[in-house]
Amino acid sequence: MTERMLSLAADHAWDELIAIEGDYVSQVAALDSAARDGATLDGAAPMASLDADERQRLGSLLEAILVNDLALREKLVHRRDELGELLKVSRNQQDLHRAYAGGRVVNAGTRFRRETP
Repeated sequence: MTERMLSLAADHAWDELIAIEGDYVSQVAALDSAARDGATLDGAAPMASLDADERQRLGSLLEAILVNDLALREKLVHRRDELGELLKVSRNQQDLHRAYAGGRVVNAGTRFRRETP
């Protein structure tokens, strides 16, 4: 799942990423609960009863999840910073519009034209 989430972030598919985030959080919570309680996870044997190969495979899987999670967080921080910059530019444009538009247009040519003798 973390590979899918990382792929979505790389593709800037933010809406899809948000849609599957809830499933990811639920699965992480289930893993945490199983690790703490020694309970079964979807009918699997308790984690304490895993043999060396299974523990190795689980360790590799957890390491891959952590690596993907870190990469995903870095992409999300970058996206947050991009959005912050866009908001800043938008606010500056609004401020400029309010400062210079003022609600009516003044024709300076007719207002300051001098009469010629």
